Amino acid sequence: MAATAYPNRRVKQNRKNAPRKIVGKPVRPVTATYIDYTFLFIVVLLLASGLVMLLSASAPSANRIYGNSYYFFLKQLGCAMIGLIGMWFVSKINYNVYKKLAPKMMLVCVILLVCVLIPGIGVSHNGSRRWLNTPFIEIQPSEFVKPVIAMYFARLIDDGKYDLKKIKGNLPYIGVMAIVLALMLMETHLSGAIVIAGIGVSVMIAGGTPIKPVLIGVIILFPIAIFAVYNMSDVRWARVTSFLNPFRDIRNESYQVAQGLYAIGSGGIFGVGLGRSVQKYYLPEPYNDFIFTIVCEELGLVGAAVVILLFAALIIRAVRIAMNAPDTYSALVAIGIAAHMAIQTILNIAVATSTVPNTGVSLPFFSYGGTAIITLLMEMGVLLNISKYSVKN
Repeated sequence: MAATAYPNRRVKQNRKNAPRKIVGKPVRPVTATYIDYTFLFIVVLLLASGLVMLLSASAPSANRIYGNSYYFFLKQLGCAMIGLIGMWFVSKINYNVYKKLAPKMMLVCVILLVCVLIPGIGVSHNGSRRWLNTPFIEIQPSEFVKPVIAMYFARLIDDGKYDLKKIKGNLPYIGVMAIVLALMLMETHLSGAIVIAGIGVSVMIAGGTPIKPVLIGVIILFPIAIFAVYNMSDVRWARVTSFLNPFRDIRNESYQVAQGLYAIGSGGIFGVGLGRSVQKYYLPEPYNDFIFTIVCEELGLVGAAVVILLFAALIIRAVRIAMNAPDTYSALVAIGIAAHMAIQTILNIAVATSTVPNTGVSLPFFSYGGTAIITLLMEMGVLLNISKYSVKN
């Protein structure tokens, strides 16, 4: 019988399908359509550009160390292929699966960060212990934390258990970040800690945390971070402060920064030509954190501007996916991934140009790193899946 036949009876609503508002975004029942092909095209273009520049930047070092100019390129290409398969696979998985698994994934990430610190399990390179050794590849757990912390915070916000507009409501998020960041600093992984903190804070602000308390927290934590870096080691402190005068001691702590600036200056407007960089023979590990300086040298200001515009287009498109997401959870996850790309790209370019201290942050899609490229491409798969359910697809 129709519900109107009993005007005094309460009609039980299906709470699962009923539209609701959390952080101002209603849940809208939508069906999957097509992925955002514009976003996919930009991802593929950046990946291809990154592989080409990695081949150019890494060839001298690979030939000197391994006797094979293609060593780093082939390893990165293999990981990129795995990442593309992972991106395709993840794009087929409904994003709500991550909502259910987020707490378990966060716990696994913390356990892996602890394992990195255990002698015999964790692997150290250049004075930093950030990797776990496996028969096939060295895994960097911090790369997994970047998307997972966005998914975990998005779930907490979507559940609505804590009021982010109150200080008390922010404490669970701050507690999780404090544990993760403490482990990262114990690994002397300052750049990863900065990126992860930025992702977490971005999701919290998008979820309702007022900006003013965040700024106060940054002001309070800044001197603590400076003190932590200062106590890591004299060499690392000298490296961080070298940006103040990059040519003060170009034979020691300022060497990497100075060589990078020489590369940027040598490129001019149109660059010296692809594969013709001179500074890649002098710059330590030019295929890692300072690969953007090789981009500037070989492709010039024009090429560097094109790369920056591609990153800007990717981030804008990711934000657009977040704005058109069907519910709060997917919107916050998309914001977290967009924040990851934005923060890491801006920091890398700022470090390469000696605008900020040298913290050792990699450039997405370009810098060498198997775990990083696989995880990044799988993050792109999550965004592609969310774009399927876009309310304006």
